[in-house]
Amino acid sequence: MGSPLKQAHKYPFLNYLFLGLVGALSTLAFSPFNIKLAILISLIILIYSVKNAVNFIEAFKRSFAWGLGYWISGTGWLIVSVYFYGNTHLTVSILIILLMGMLLSLIFITPISLIKLLKFNKNIFISSLFFASFLTILELSRFAFLGGFPWLLPGLTLLDTLGQFLIPIIGVYGLSFIIYFLSAFIALSIIYKQSIYFFLAILCLFIFLPKSNIQHEYSGESLKVGIIQPSLDPFKKFKQEETKNIEQTLLDLSTKHMNADLIIWPESPFPYLNTSPEMRSLLIKLGNAPIIISGAWEFQNNELFNSLTILGSNQSYFKRHLVPFGEYVPFESIIRGLIDFFDLPMSSTSAGRPKQELFDIEGFNVLGMICFDVAFPLSFLDETRNADFIINVSNDTWFGSSYGPYQHLQIVRARALESNKWILRGTSDGISTIVDNKGTIVELLSKGIRGSLSGNVYKVDDPSYFNKIGYLIIPLLSIFVFIVAIILRFIL
Repeated sequence: MGSPLKQAHKYPFLNYLFLGLVGALSTLAFSPFNIKLAILISLIILIYSVKNAVNFIEAFKRSFAWGLGYWISGTGWLIVSVYFYGNTHLTVSILIILLMGMLLSLIFITPISLIKLLKFNKNIFISSLFFASFLTILELSRFAFLGGFPWLLPGLTLLDTLGQFLIPIIGVYGLSFIIYFLSAFIALSIIYKQSIYFFLAILCLFIFLPKSNIQHEYSGESLKVGIIQPSLDPFKKFKQEETKNIEQTLLDLSTKHMNADLIIWPESPFPYLNTSPEMRSLLIKLGNAPIIISGAWEFQNNELFNSLTILGSNQSYFKRHLVPFGEYVPFESIIRGLIDFFDLPMSSTSAGRPKQELFDIEGFNVLGMICFDVAFPLSFLDETRNADFIINVSNDTWFGSSYGPYQHLQIVRARALESNKWILRGTSDGISTIVDNKGTIVELLSKGIRGSLSGNVYKVDDPSYFNKIGYLIIPLLSIFVFIVAIILRFIL
Protein backbone atom coordinates (compact mmCIF):
# COMPACT_ATOMS: atom_id res chain seq x y z
CA MET A 1 0.00 0.00 0.00
CA GLY A 2 2.88 2.36 0.74
CA SER A 3 4.10 2.65 -2.86
CA PRO A 4 0.80 3.79 -4.49
CA LEU A 5 0.31 6.30 -1.70
CA LYS A 6 3.80 7.72 -2.14
CA GLN A 7 3.18 8.09 -5.86
CA ALA A 8 -0.14 9.86 -5.24
CA HIS A 9 1.50 12.22 -2.77
CA LYS A 10 3.73 13.59 -5.53
CA TYR A 11 0.70 15.13 -7.23
CA PRO A 12 -1.51 17.09 -4.78
CA PHE A 13 -4.70 17.07 -6.86
CA LEU A 14 -4.46 13.32 -7.52
CA ASN A 15 -3.67 12.80 -3.87
CA TYR A 16 -6.82 14.62 -2.74
CA LEU A 17 -8.93 12.89 -5.39
CA PHE A 18 -7.55 9.53 -4.28
CA LEU A 19 -8.36 10.27 -0.64
CA GLY A 20 -11.88 11.39 -1.57
CA LEU A 21 -12.43 8.08 -3.37
CA VAL A 22 -11.02 6.18 -0.39
CA GLY A 23 -13.39 8.03 1.94
CA ALA A 24 -16.27 7.13 -0.36
CA LEU A 25 -15.17 3.49 -0.21
CA SER A 26 -16.24 3.45 3.46
CA THR A 27 -19.90 3.39 2.40
CA LEU A 28 -19.47 -0.19 1.22
CA ALA A 29 -18.94 -1.28 4.83
CA PHE A 30 -22.47 -0.25 5.84
CA SER A 31 -25.84 -1.70 4.87
CA PRO A 32 -26.97 -2.79 2.37
CA PHE A 33 -23.47 -3.56 1.00
CA ASN A 34 -21.88 -4.94 4.19
CA ILE A 35 -18.33 -5.29 2.85
CA LYS A 36 -17.07 -4.92 6.41
CA LEU A 37 -13.34 -4.46 5.89
CA ALA A 38 -13.90 -1.47 3.60
CA ILE A 39 -14.13 0.81 6.65
CA LEU A 40 -10.86 -0.51 8.07
CA ILE A 41 -8.96 -0.10 4.79
CA SER A 42 -10.34 3.41 4.33
CA LEU A 43 -9.37 4.49 7.86
CA ILE A 44 -5.89 2.99 7.52
CA ILE A 45 -5.27 5.14 4.44
CA LEU A 46 -6.68 8.24 6.17
CA ILE A 47 -4.43 7.81 9.21
CA TYR A 48 -1.41 6.97 7.05
CA SER A 49 -1.95 10.10 4.98
CA VAL A 50 -2.49 12.42 7.96
CA LYS A 51 0.50 11.03 9.84
CA ASN A 52 2.77 11.42 6.77
CA ALA A 53 1.63 14.96 5.95
CA VAL A 54 4.50 17.47 6.04
CA ASN A 55 2.57 19.95 8.17
CA PHE A 56 -0.79 20.80 9.69
CA ILE A 57 -2.16 22.51 6.55
CA GLU A 58 -1.41 19.48 4.39
CA ALA A 59 -2.94 17.16 7.00
CA PHE A 60 -6.02 19.38 7.03
CA LYS A 61 -6.41 19.20 3.25
CA ARG A 62 -5.99 15.45 3.20
CA SER A 63 -8.47 14.81 5.99
CA PHE A 64 -10.96 17.20 4.38
CA ALA A 65 -10.73 15.37 1.03
CA TRP A 66 -11.27 12.02 2.75
CA GLY A 67 -14.17 13.37 4.81
CA LEU A 68 -15.83 14.90 1.75
CA GLY A 69 -15.86 11.53 0.02
CA TYR A 70 -17.01 9.82 3.22
CA TRP A 71 -20.03 12.04 3.79
CA ILE A 72 -21.13 12.59 0.19
CA SER A 73 -21.01 8.88 -0.55
CA GLY A 74 -22.41 7.75 2.79
CA THR A 75 -25.32 10.19 2.90
CA GLY A 76 -25.72 10.84 -0.81
CA TRP A 77 -29.12 9.16 -0.66
CA LEU A 78 -30.42 12.47 0.74
CA ILE A 79 -30.44 13.79 -2.81
CA VAL A 80 -33.57 11.68 -3.37
CA SER A 81 -35.36 13.85 -0.80
CA VAL A 82 -33.93 17.13 -1.99
CA TYR A 83 -34.27 16.59 -5.75
CA PHE A 84 -37.07 14.11 -6.31
CA TYR A 85 -39.40 14.92 -3.42
CA GLY A 86 -38.21 18.47 -2.71
CA ASN A 87 -38.96 19.66 -6.24
CA THR A 88 -35.50 21.22 -6.44
CA HIS A 89 -33.42 21.61 -9.60
CA LEU A 90 -30.82 18.88 -10.00
CA THR A 91 -27.93 21.37 -10.02
CA VAL A 92 -29.15 22.98 -6.80
CA SER A 93 -29.71 19.54 -5.24
CA ILE A 94 -26.15 18.49 -6.02
CA LEU A 95 -24.88 21.77 -4.59
CA ILE A 96 -26.84 21.22 -1.35
CA ILE A 97 -25.40 17.72 -0.92
CA LEU A 98 -21.90 19.01 -1.71
CA LEU A 99 -22.19 21.84 0.83
CA MET A 100 -23.56 19.44 3.43
CA GLY A 101 -20.61 17.08 2.83
CA MET A 102 -18.16 19.97 3.15
CA LEU A 103 -19.72 21.13 6.41
CA LEU A 104 -19.76 17.65 7.95
CA SER A 105 -16.19 17.02 6.85
CA LEU A 106 -14.97 20.31 8.31
CA ILE A 107 -16.60 19.73 11.68
CA PHE A 108 -16.35 15.98 12.22
CA ILE A 109 -13.29 14.85 10.21
CA THR A 110 -10.70 17.61 9.70
CA PRO A 111 -9.96 18.09 13.43
CA ILE A 112 -7.89 14.90 13.13
CA SER A 113 -5.27 17.09 11.44
CA LEU A 114 -4.57 18.67 14.86
CA ILE A 115 -2.55 15.54 15.58
CA LYS A 116 0.22 17.07 13.49
CA LEU A 117 0.65 19.72 16.23
CA LEU A 118 1.51 17.07 18.82
CA LYS A 119 4.86 15.37 19.37
CA PHE A 120 4.29 11.77 18.48
CA ASN A 121 5.58 8.91 20.56
CA LYS A 122 7.00 6.19 18.31
CA ASN A 123 5.51 3.56 20.57
CA ILE A 124 2.92 2.16 18.15
CA PHE A 125 0.53 0.98 20.86
CA ILE A 126 0.45 4.35 22.64
CA SER A 127 0.17 6.31 19.40
CA SER A 128 -2.65 4.05 18.17
CA LEU A 129 -4.44 4.50 21.47
CA PHE A 130 -4.26 8.27 21.03
CA PHE A 131 -5.51 8.11 17.45
CA ALA A 132 -8.44 5.92 18.56
CA SER A 133 -9.25 8.23 21.48
CA PHE A 134 -9.19 11.38 19.35
CA LEU A 135 -11.31 9.86 16.58
CA THR A 136 -13.78 8.57 19.17
CA ILE A 137 -14.11 12.04 20.70
CA LEU A 138 -14.85 13.38 17.21
CA GLU A 139 -17.44 10.64 16.78
CA LEU A 140 -19.11 11.45 20.09
CA SER A 141 -19.25 15.11 19.04
CA ARG A 142 -21.68 14.03 16.31
CA PHE A 143 -24.28 13.47 19.04
CA ALA A 144 -24.30 17.17 19.89
CA PHE A 145 -22.96 19.56 17.23
CA LEU A 146 -25.33 20.82 14.51
CA GLY A 147 -28.22 19.34 16.44
CA GLY A 148 -26.53 15.95 16.24
CA PHE A 149 -25.77 13.71 13.27
CA PRO A 150 -24.56 10.32 14.59
CA TRP A 151 -24.74 8.59 11.21
CA LEU A 152 -22.17 6.25 9.60
CA LEU A 153 -20.55 5.23 12.90
CA PRO A 154 -17.83 2.66 12.05
CA GLY A 155 -18.87 0.41 14.95
CA LEU A 156 -22.13 -0.37 13.14
CA THR A 157 -20.19 -2.40 10.60
CA LEU A 158 -19.46 -5.06 13.22
CA LEU A 159 -23.10 -6.14 13.29
CA ASP A 160 -23.35 -9.81 12.22
CA THR A 161 -19.67 -10.40 13.04
CA LEU A 162 -17.86 -12.03 15.95
CA GLY A 163 -17.31 -8.54 17.36
CA GLN A 164 -21.05 -8.02 17.75
CA PHE A 165 -21.02 -9.47 21.28
CA LEU A 166 -19.36 -6.25 22.50
CA ILE A 167 -22.26 -3.98 21.49
CA PRO A 168 -24.34 -4.69 24.66
CA ILE A 169 -21.18 -3.99 26.71
CA ILE A 170 -19.52 -0.89 25.25
CA GLY A 171 -21.98 0.13 22.53
CA VAL A 172 -21.51 1.03 18.89
CA TYR A 173 -19.02 3.81 19.58
CA GLY A 174 -17.04 1.35 21.71
CA LEU A 175 -16.67 -0.83 18.63
CA SER A 176 -15.75 2.29 16.64
CA PHE A 177 -12.91 2.79 19.15
CA ILE A 178 -11.65 -0.72 18.43
CA ILE A 179 -11.82 -0.16 14.67
CA TYR A 180 -9.99 3.18 15.01
CA PHE A 181 -7.31 1.52 17.15
CA LEU A 182 -6.75 -1.36 14.70
CA SER A 183 -6.65 1.07 11.77
CA ALA A 184 -4.05 3.23 13.47
CA PHE A 185 -2.04 0.21 14.62
CA ILE A 186 -1.81 -1.13 11.06
CA ALA A 187 -1.09 2.30 9.51
CA LEU A 188 1.68 3.08 12.02
CA SER A 189 3.13 -0.41 11.63
CA ILE A 190 3.47 0.29 7.92
CA ILE A 191 4.97 3.75 8.50
CA TYR A 192 7.54 2.49 11.02
CA LYS A 193 8.11 -0.75 9.09
CA GLN A 194 7.23 -2.96 12.05
CA SER A 195 6.15 -6.18 10.37
CA ILE A 196 5.63 -8.04 13.65
CA TYR A 197 3.11 -5.44 14.84
CA PHE A 198 1.48 -5.45 11.41
CA PHE A 199 0.83 -9.18 11.45
CA LEU A 200 -0.28 -9.02 15.07
CA ALA A 201 -2.94 -6.45 14.09
CA ILE A 202 -3.99 -8.56 11.10
CA LEU A 203 -4.63 -11.48 13.48
CA CYS A 204 -6.98 -9.26 15.47
CA LEU A 205 -9.20 -8.86 12.42
CA PHE A 206 -10.94 -12.10 13.38
CA ILE A 207 -13.58 -9.85 14.96
CA PHE A 208 -14.76 -9.10 11.41
CA LEU A 209 -15.51 -12.76 10.73
CA PRO A 210 -19.23 -13.30 10.00
CA LYS A 211 -21.58 -14.55 12.68
CA SER A 212 -25.05 -15.79 11.90
CA ASN A 213 -27.98 -14.53 13.96
CA ILE A 214 -30.13 -17.45 15.06
CA GLN A 215 -33.68 -16.90 16.23
CA HIS A 216 -34.26 -18.41 19.64
CA GLU A 217 -37.33 -19.76 21.32
CA TYR A 218 -38.93 -16.80 23.05
CA SER A 219 -40.84 -16.94 26.31
CA GLY A 220 -42.21 -14.60 28.94
CA GLU A 221 -44.75 -11.79 28.90
CA SER A 222 -45.59 -10.63 25.40
CA LEU A 223 -48.01 -8.66 23.24
CA LYS A 224 -49.41 -9.66 19.88
CA VAL A 225 -48.75 -6.82 17.44
CA GLY A 226 -49.55 -5.78 13.90
CA ILE A 227 -47.41 -3.27 11.98
CA ILE A 228 -48.99 -1.41 9.07
CA GLN A 229 -46.95 -0.24 6.07
CA PRO A 230 -49.28 1.80 3.79
CA SER A 231 -46.68 2.70 1.11
CA LEU A 232 -48.54 5.84 0.03
CA ASP A 233 -47.37 8.48 -2.44
CA PRO A 234 -45.88 11.41 -0.45
CA PHE A 235 -46.52 13.76 -3.38
CA LYS A 236 -50.27 13.41 -2.78
CA LYS A 237 -50.31 13.54 1.02
CA PHE A 238 -51.25 17.20 1.39
CA LYS A 239 -53.84 17.20 -1.37
CA GLN A 240 -57.30 17.52 0.13
CA GLU A 241 -58.78 14.66 -1.86
CA GLU A 242 -56.07 12.25 -0.66
CA THR A 243 -57.10 12.27 3.03
CA LYS A 244 -59.83 9.65 2.61
CA ASN A 245 -57.47 7.37 0.67
CA ILE A 246 -54.85 7.56 3.43
CA GLU A 247 -57.40 6.74 6.12
CA GLN A 248 -59.00 3.93 4.14
CA THR A 249 -55.66 2.31 3.34
CA LEU A 250 -54.68 2.27 7.01
CA LEU A 251 -58.10 0.94 8.04
CA ASP A 252 -58.13 -1.79 5.40
CA LEU A 253 -54.66 -3.04 6.29
CA SER A 254 -55.53 -2.96 10.00
CA THR A 255 -58.59 -5.22 9.61
CA LYS A 256 -56.25 -8.23 9.41
CA HIS A 257 -55.04 -7.49 12.94
CA MET A 258 -58.27 -7.06 14.90
CA ASN A 259 -57.18 -9.84 17.27
CA ALA A 260 -53.85 -8.13 18.06
CA ASP A 261 -53.13 -6.34 21.33
CA LEU A 262 -51.47 -3.44 19.54
CA ILE A 263 -51.43 -2.03 16.01
CA ILE A 264 -48.66 0.35 14.87
CA TRP A 265 -49.15 2.98 12.17
CA PRO A 266 -46.12 4.85 10.78
CA GLU A 267 -44.74 8.34 11.37
CA SER A 268 -47.10 11.26 10.60
CA PRO A 269 -49.36 9.49 8.07
CA PHE A 270 -52.06 12.20 8.25
CA PRO A 271 -52.05 15.72 6.79
CA TYR A 272 -54.03 17.03 9.77
CA LEU A 273 -53.57 17.60 13.49
CA ASN A 274 -54.28 15.05 16.20
CA THR A 275 -56.98 17.36 17.63
CA SER A 276 -58.69 18.09 14.30
CA PRO A 277 -62.28 17.14 13.40
CA GLU A 278 -60.85 14.70 10.83
CA MET A 279 -59.10 12.78 13.62
CA ARG A 280 -62.27 12.65 15.70
CA SER A 281 -64.10 11.27 12.68
CA LEU A 282 -61.38 8.64 12.18
CA LEU A 283 -61.65 7.52 15.81
CA ILE A 284 -65.36 6.86 15.27
CA LYS A 285 -64.53 4.70 12.24
CA LEU A 286 -62.09 2.65 14.31
CA GLY A 287 -64.90 1.45 16.54
CA ASN A 288 -63.72 -1.47 18.69
CA ALA A 289 -60.29 -1.76 17.10
CA PRO A 290 -57.31 -2.74 19.27
CA ILE A 291 -54.99 -0.13 20.71
CA ILE A 292 -53.44 1.84 17.83
CA ILE A 293 -50.27 3.86 18.23
CA SER A 294 -49.57 6.20 15.37
CA GLY A 295 -47.49 9.10 14.25
CA ALA A 296 -49.41 12.39 14.40
CA TRP A 297 -49.05 16.17 14.38
CA GLU A 298 -49.83 18.01 17.61
CA PHE A 299 -50.10 21.76 18.17
CA GLN A 300 -49.57 23.06 21.69
CA ASN A 301 -48.70 26.53 22.99
CA ASN A 302 -48.23 27.84 19.45
CA GLU A 303 -45.72 25.09 18.66
CA LEU A 304 -46.00 22.19 16.22
CA PHE A 305 -44.73 18.78 17.32
CA ASN A 306 -44.04 15.58 15.43
CA SER A 307 -45.60 13.09 17.82
CA LEU A 308 -46.29 9.44 18.47
CA THR A 309 -49.66 8.97 20.14
CA ILE A 310 -52.06 6.29 21.26
CA LEU A 311 -55.14 7.22 19.26
CA GLY A 312 -58.05 8.30 21.43
CA SER A 313 -55.88 8.81 24.51
CA ASN A 314 -53.82 11.59 26.06
CA GLN A 315 -50.62 9.57 25.85
CA SER A 316 -48.15 11.14 23.41
CA TYR A 317 -44.43 11.38 22.83
CA PHE A 318 -42.93 14.41 21.05
CA LYS A 319 -39.93 13.82 18.80
CA ARG A 320 -36.74 15.10 20.41
CA HIS A 321 -34.18 14.98 17.60
CA LEU A 322 -35.37 16.86 14.54
CA VAL A 323 -34.02 16.38 11.03
CA PRO A 324 -32.27 19.54 9.75
CA PHE A 325 -34.07 21.04 6.72
CA GLY A 326 -36.76 18.36 6.95
CA GLU A 327 -38.39 19.43 10.23
CA TYR A 328 -36.66 22.69 10.95
CA VAL A 329 -34.66 25.07 8.81
CA PRO A 330 -31.31 26.33 10.14
CA PHE A 331 -30.77 30.03 9.37
CA GLU A 332 -34.48 30.13 8.57
CA SER A 333 -34.68 33.86 7.87
CA ILE A 334 -32.11 33.46 5.09
CA ILE A 335 -32.95 30.09 3.57
CA ARG A 336 -36.72 29.73 3.72
CA GLY A 337 -38.34 30.87 0.50
CA LEU A 338 -35.18 30.52 -1.59
CA ILE A 339 -35.69 26.84 -2.45
CA ASP A 340 -38.99 24.94 -2.63
CA PHE A 341 -37.55 22.07 -0.59
CA PHE A 342 -37.27 24.31 2.49
CA ASP A 343 -40.94 25.31 2.23
CA LEU A 344 -42.39 21.83 2.58
CA PRO A 345 -45.40 21.54 4.91
CA MET A 346 -44.50 20.73 8.51
CA SER A 347 -40.87 21.92 8.03
CA SER A 348 -41.00 24.22 11.07
CA THR A 349 -41.33 21.79 13.95
CA SER A 350 -40.41 22.14 17.63
CA ALA A 351 -38.38 19.54 19.50
CA GLY A 352 -39.95 17.65 22.38
CA ARG A 353 -38.53 17.99 25.88
CA PRO A 354 -36.04 15.47 27.33
CA LYS A 355 -37.16 12.58 29.56
CA GLN A 356 -40.79 12.20 28.51
CA GLU A 357 -43.14 9.67 30.04
CA LEU A 358 -43.19 6.09 28.76
CA PHE A 359 -46.36 4.76 27.17
CA ASP A 360 -48.53 2.45 29.25
CA ILE A 361 -49.81 -0.23 26.85
CA GLU A 362 -51.64 -3.16 28.42
CA GLY A 363 -49.46 -2.82 31.53
CA PHE A 364 -46.21 -2.67 29.54
CA ASN A 365 -43.86 0.31 29.78
CA VAL A 366 -43.06 1.29 26.20
CA LEU A 367 -40.46 3.77 24.94
CA GLY A 368 -41.43 5.63 21.79
CA MET A 369 -38.89 6.94 19.29
CA ILE A 370 -39.59 8.74 16.02
CA CYS A 371 -37.31 8.30 13.00
CA PHE A 372 -34.01 10.09 13.72
CA ASP A 373 -34.42 9.63 17.51
CA VAL A 374 -33.21 6.05 17.26
CA ALA A 375 -29.71 7.24 16.27
CA PHE A 376 -29.22 8.84 19.73
CA PRO A 377 -28.80 6.11 22.39
CA LEU A 378 -27.32 8.48 24.98
CA SER A 379 -30.46 10.62 24.94
CA PHE A 380 -32.69 7.78 26.13
CA LEU A 381 -30.61 5.94 28.74
CA ASP A 382 -33.03 6.39 31.66
CA GLU A 383 -36.13 5.67 29.58
CA THR A 384 -34.56 2.57 28.03
CA ARG A 385 -33.66 1.14 31.43
CA ASN A 386 -37.29 1.38 32.52
CA ALA A 387 -38.89 0.26 29.25
CA ASP A 388 -40.14 -3.25 28.50
CA PHE A 389 -39.69 -2.73 24.75
CA ILE A 390 -39.30 0.07 22.17
CA ILE A 391 -41.45 1.34 19.30
CA ASN A 392 -39.76 3.26 16.49
CA VAL A 393 -41.87 4.79 13.70
CA SER A 394 -40.44 6.47 10.64
CA ASN A 395 -41.29 7.87 7.23
CA ASP A 396 -38.52 6.61 4.98
CA THR A 397 -40.67 7.21 1.90
CA TRP A 398 -38.64 10.38 1.35
CA PHE A 399 -35.54 8.32 0.60
CA GLY A 400 -37.04 6.31 -2.24
CA SER A 401 -35.20 3.16 -3.24
CA SER A 402 -31.86 4.45 -1.98
CA TYR A 403 -29.66 2.79 0.64
CA GLY A 404 -30.77 5.25 3.37
CA PRO A 405 -33.53 3.00 4.81
CA TYR A 406 -31.08 0.09 5.03
CA GLN A 407 -28.63 2.20 7.01
CA HIS A 408 -31.54 3.22 9.25
CA LEU A 409 -32.47 -0.42 9.90
CA GLN A 410 -28.84 -1.18 10.74
CA ILE A 411 -28.98 1.52 13.42
CA VAL A 412 -32.24 0.08 14.81
CA ARG A 413 -30.66 -3.37 15.17
CA ALA A 414 -27.69 -1.85 17.00
CA ARG A 415 -30.04 -0.06 19.43
CA ALA A 416 -31.78 -3.37 20.21
CA LEU A 417 -28.41 -4.89 21.12
CA GLU A 418 -27.23 -1.89 23.12
CA SER A 419 -30.43 -1.72 25.14
CA ASN A 420 -31.24 -5.46 25.37
CA LYS A 421 -34.80 -4.59 24.29
CA TRP A 422 -37.07 -5.67 21.47
CA ILE A 423 -37.84 -2.97 18.92
CA LEU A 424 -40.98 -2.69 16.79
CA ARG A 425 -40.31 -0.56 13.74
CA GLY A 426 -43.18 0.76 11.66
CA THR A 427 -42.49 2.80 8.52
CA SER A 428 -44.56 4.39 5.78
CA ASP A 429 -42.83 2.59 2.94
CA GLY A 430 -40.33 0.19 4.47
CA ILE A 431 -38.39 -1.27 6.00
CA SER A 432 -40.82 -2.31 8.79
CA THR A 433 -39.64 -5.00 11.14
CA ILE A 434 -39.65 -6.71 14.51
CA VAL A 435 -36.15 -6.95 16.00
CA ASP A 436 -35.43 -9.01 19.10
CA ASN A 437 -33.13 -7.97 21.94
CA LYS A 438 -30.20 -9.74 20.26
CA GLY A 439 -30.46 -7.60 17.14
CA THR A 440 -31.99 -10.42 15.12
CA ILE A 441 -34.70 -9.60 12.59
CA VAL A 442 -37.72 -11.71 13.55
CA GLU A 443 -40.21 -10.33 10.99
CA LEU A 444 -39.63 -7.96 8.08
CA LEU A 445 -41.64 -6.14 5.42
CA SER A 446 -39.42 -5.00 2.56
CA LYS A 447 -39.08 -1.57 1.04
CA GLY A 448 -41.87 -0.42 -1.28
CA ILE A 449 -44.43 -3.05 -0.28
CA ARG A 450 -47.92 -2.10 0.83
CA GLY A 451 -48.94 -4.54 3.52
CA SER A 452 -48.56 -5.48 7.15
CA LEU A 453 -46.74 -7.90 9.37
CA SER A 454 -47.69 -9.57 12.62
CA GLY A 455 -45.83 -11.17 15.48
CA ASN A 456 -45.14 -10.99 19.18
CA VAL A 457 -42.97 -8.60 21.14
CA TYR A 458 -41.50 -9.82 24.42
CA LYS A 459 -40.85 -7.94 27.63
CA VAL A 460 -37.21 -7.76 28.73
CA ASP A 461 -36.67 -6.47 32.25
CA ASP A 462 -32.90 -6.45 32.46
CA PRO A 463 -31.08 -3.43 31.02
CA SER A 464 -27.83 -4.18 29.23
CA TYR A 465 -24.42 -3.50 30.75
CA PHE A 466 -24.07 -0.68 28.22
CA ASN A 467 -27.19 0.99 29.59
CA LYS A 468 -26.09 0.50 33.20
CA ILE A 469 -22.53 1.77 33.02
CA GLY A 470 -20.87 0.60 29.80
CA TYR A 471 -21.76 3.80 27.97
CA LEU A 472 -19.17 5.62 30.15
CA ILE A 473 -16.17 3.35 29.55
CA ILE A 474 -15.00 4.44 26.10
CA PRO A 475 -15.78 8.18 26.49
CA LEU A 476 -13.89 8.36 29.79
CA LEU A 477 -10.96 6.38 28.38
CA SER A 478 -10.83 8.58 25.27
CA ILE A 479 -10.94 11.83 27.25
CA PHE A 480 -8.27 10.57 29.68
CA VAL A 481 -5.88 9.56 26.87
CA PHE A 482 -6.49 12.84 25.04
CA ILE A 483 -5.78 14.96 28.14
CA VAL A 484 -2.61 12.99 28.93
CA ALA A 485 -1.37 13.49 25.36
CA ILE A 486 -1.97 17.25 25.59
CA ILE A 487 -0.12 17.47 28.91
CA LEU A 488 2.82 15.50 27.55
CA ARG A 489 2.90 17.81 24.52
CA PHE A 490 3.76 20.76 26.77
CA ILE A 491 6.05 19.11 29.34
CA LEU A 492 8.27 17.05 27.03
